[in-house]
Amino acid sequence: MFGRTTMALRPPPLGGVVDMDFSSAFVLVSRAWDKHRISARLEYFDTRDHDFTPDDNNAERGNALTLAYIFRPADIHRLTFEVARVYSDRAERVYAGFVRSQIETIAQASWRIIY
Repeated sequence: MFGRTTMALRPPPLGGVVDMDFSSAFVLVSRAWDKHRISARLEYFDTRDHDFTPDDNNAERGNALTLAYIFRPADIHRLTFEVARVYSDRAERVYAGFVRSQIETIAQASWRIIY
């Protein structure tokens, strides 16, 4: 996926308050058997900032890896366990006193009852 997004256009030469190109691509592999499913997703993302708003650099790039296990013990029950790791590099974090590149990891579990 790729495209461009703008917000609050101003007359030239100032341009938009937000004016960015973006891109994202992913590969998903999934395998199901009986009441089980395992999935893995690898994603790349990138934004390029073109606006003239000072101290507001929205450019970012990174990647993410998600692993999931789903178990359906009965037709109306679905248990999901998921771990996601995201690496991102965003220059604007430095303006706020944070490290420019970060790795974030989240683990979550859910039990869904489907009627």
